[in-house]
Amino acid sequence: MRALTGRTGPVVRVLKWLAIVLLALALAFVALIAWPVASAPLPQRNATTLIDNVRIVDVLAGTSGEPTRILIHNGRIAAIATDLTVPPDAFRIDARGKFVMPGLWDMHSHSWQVSPQLHLPLQLASGVTAVRDMMGCPEADDPLIACHVDKQRWTASAGRGEMASPRFVADASFFYEDAALTPDAVRARLQEDARSGVDLLKVYNRLPKASYEALMQASRQAGLEVVGHLPRAVPLHRAIAAGQHSFEHGRIFIEGCFADAARWRRGALDSLPRPVLLRRMLEQRDQTYCDAQMARMAQSGTAFVPTLVTREEDARASDPAFMDDPRLVYADPLSRWAYRDDASATLMAYASPQDRALLERTLQQAMADTLSAYRAGVPVLVGSDTIIAGPRLHDELGLLAEAGLTNAEVLRAATLDAARFMRAQRDFGTIEPGKVADLIILSADPLADIRNTRKLAGVMLNGHYYDAGGLAELKAFVQQQAGHPANWARMIWGFLTSSAGSSL
Repeated sequence: MRALTGRTGPVVRVLKWLAIVLLALALAFVALIAWPVASAPLPQRNATTLIDNVRIVDVLAGTSGEPTRILIHNGRIAAIATDLTVPPDAFRIDARGKFVMPGLWDMHSHSWQVSPQLHLPLQLASGVTAVRDMMGCPEADDPLIACHVDKQRWTASAGRGEMASPRFVADASFFYEDAALTPDAVRARLQEDARSGVDLLKVYNRLPKASYEALMQASRQAGLEVVGHLPRAVPLHRAIAAGQHSFEHGRIFIEGCFADAARWRRGALDSLPRPVLLRRMLEQRDQTYCDAQMARMAQSGTAFVPTLVTREEDARASDPAFMDDPRLVYADPLSRWAYRDDASATLMAYASPQDRALLERTLQQAMADTLSAYRAGVPVLVGSDTIIAGPRLHDELGLLAEAGLTNAEVLRAATLDAARFMRAQRDFGTIEPGKVADLIILSADPLADIRNTRKLAGVMLNGHYYDAGGLAELKAFVQQQAGHPANWARMIWGFLTSSAGSSL
């Protein structure tokens, strides 16, 4: 007791130093959150631009034309011809030996409050000029997730050339996932979502069947479309008939066409280990049912966004070369930790070599389903759903080609088909006079090799242009921001204070 009285004893001194350290850490954390937000490098902004001697990739015909000139004025393609009269003040791009095609559309993306420093510049530097964002805020605003008003503001800023970002062509609600959501609660929440301005309602795995049906009915009355997962409680044919507008991820047909799906939906197979259940789903498949549902999807215009890269991440989780992807330098430490934690959880669930082989079979089945759906006439769209969305979208293009789509079909899926699905083909999807100048310039023909979409020589959004040097500056900016402690602090604070933090 003498050490705790009179003169300061060792325990008190330790407690004092501990308090000082904790206070210093807290102050440093607050300082990092308040650190000025950095802005990505801006594009060249010119009222009139000439792209000279460029070959146009016609994604509809699947051909690359002869060298020509493209004149762009005030963000739109004004004329295309070899003998154009060029205004003397036009900014000129020498594209001799290069190819131009519409910008890529990522139809399954996610944005956060830190995305202007991390994700959006990387997407743009990867040739992604449009995104369909697949998760909004659970409330009016959020410290973690980008909300509808944020995405509207970013789109407007990018259109003016004042921000490095793709344009947001659609924005989904926070997901309808809670198994406790009653039909009445779904209707009430839908009204809040409608008032927030979102374009889409996202459904997820655990929503009960009655609540799903209430969501579908109320969405039609509100004029909003439902997209997302297929809830476990809902048969695939019922979801198609109800009018779900798109299904996400390659497992949709693996689960939906499972011959024993009725028992699985009731929970009768819940005691099975995950590998055993997955093996049954792969081996006990009702292909006749599956073919019929693809035909119905084609007839109704219901899209499939397979995000094959997400199945690839499961299948390659034990591959050190894959897990040490050098492009992860563009991801913040928290996201890299979550990425590797997900992989570790997958490897724990699929511990044996035989179990892990199932993950490769799942990827191959998802690829086969993607090709079958495409050949049946289902709109197959391109989405990334990963932490390095821009670079991984090019991996998705490669997997679609590996699945059996031709290079032209892959390019069309990533451009014109996406624009058509969004009813935006009047302004986007092809290179024609009058259309918006969202373009990418490539140093090699993507019709000859789909990997050539990675060979970016320039990116244009709404007529504003990044040359190869500008694209390199964008990537360098993202890498620097991914390593900046201020962005780590903002992400951690967001997870701690967001009402959605525990759901993600």
